[in-house]
Amino acid sequence: MDDLVLMPRREWLRPAAIVTAVVAVVVAVAWQFVEPAPPGKVVIATGAASGAYHAVAREYAGLFEAAGFELLVRETAGSVENYALLTTPDSGVEVAIVQGGTAPEELVRSEELTALASLYLEPLWVFYRGEPGLGRLARLAGRRIAVGAEGSGSRALALALLKAGGATGESSGTTLVELGGDEAAAALREGSVDAALFVMAPTAPLLTELLATPGLQLMSFEQAQAHARRLRFLSPVTLYRGSMDLVRDLPHRDVQLVAPAAVLVARKKVHPAVVELLTEAALKAHREGDLLSEPGTFPSTTLTALPVNEQARYYLEHGPSFLRRVLPFWLAALVNRFVVLVVPLFMVLVPLLRLTPPLYRWSMRSRIYRWYAQLREIDERVLGTTEPEQARKDLHLIELLEHEIAGVKVPLSYMDEFYSLRLHLAYIRGRLEQSLASQEDATRASVA
Repeated sequence: MDDLVLMPRREWLRPAAIVTAVVAVVVAVAWQFVEPAPPGKVVIATGAASGAYHAVAREYAGLFEAAGFELLVRETAGSVENYALLTTPDSGVEVAIVQGGTAPEELVRSEELTALASLYLEPLWVFYRGEPGLGRLARLAGRRIAVGAEGSGSRALALALLKAGGATGESSGTTLVELGGDEAAAALREGSVDAALFVMAPTAPLLTELLATPGLQLMSFEQAQAHARRLRFLSPVTLYRGSMDLVRDLPHRDVQLVAPAAVLVARKKVHPAVVELLTEAALKAHREGDLLSEPGTFPSTTLTALPVNEQARYYLEHGPSFLRRVLPFWLAALVNRFVVLVVPLFMVLVPLLRLTPPLYRWSMRSRIYRWYAQLREIDERVLGTTEPEQARKDLHLIELLEHEIAGVKVPLSYMDEFYSLRLHLAYIRGRLEQSLASQEDATRASVA
């Protein structure tokens, strides 16, 4: 680096300009790969305002607010509508909570969406009017059944299971009623429907109310394992006696249920910061387990038909990054963006700095070679027959070269080439002056 230290400011500008140009190109290219700043607000589609999805999203919104972002919770009819919103570019919805098993096949194949995690199990609850002991869906044939509202995941699952269980069909006489949630429960209590199917987390207050309602029974699936084998997004689960209300002993017996998972899904190009915040929120909200799952079971990368987001998978398996553990979220996101830009720049800049002295040497030698090229032209004319007028022009050119060279400061390591050039200039000057003197003597002799 001695050459760089001794480099005169004026001579340093040329290689520095080359380095600066290369750095500018690297920055311009790297900038294309830097993620934009995280969005200030994110919209998540859930379900009915009284449902578990909405409550979970509101809990997530608290973490977003603590991190300096806004999570807007949008009420919808359910999973089917949520998928429609996610695949509509101008809907504004980037994230949604959906029911497992409701993803359209074309969406699974297109990979437009990605799963961040499955969150918890939410069983299918079949309440009916009558005596206890009903254990198969086929025995609901011929009755009026509330299957859920249009656009809901409950309706999609209810229709699939009723069909598979033999409760529907042209000859079944079954009447399907598009009611869900509180409306379906009210219809069941007043007797306008004979049965109602709900997909809900066991903590939903509506379920406890229905369990305590005289004349209503909760079906225990005799074929829970078979249903789970036929529909792989379902899991057989046991709701133990008294687990929902110990004082009132609800339910009054162990109940076998089948349960899809609630799944957090997002558009494929959702911002990485949003993925990280949502995954962190899911961990805080669901890792302690519930009535149907042991602690640490959820959030999980299983029980989803959609491909799992790799960043979310890494977070679930390894936890937050070092920066996220020691810095506030907004600052960690800023540092990550800065690293994406600086690392490639640093990897290019260090070799360029090492290349600067060779660039300077090349710059100096190219100038010396240019001076020698001019000197050689003069030397070739001296070897031939040079007219006095041309000799005077060449002497004047030599003087200009000497003046230019005298104004150049070079590092000590180049002094040998520098003084060699000056000696050669002096040598050619001497030959020119000798040639010019001889010609002038010859001219005076001829005149005399």
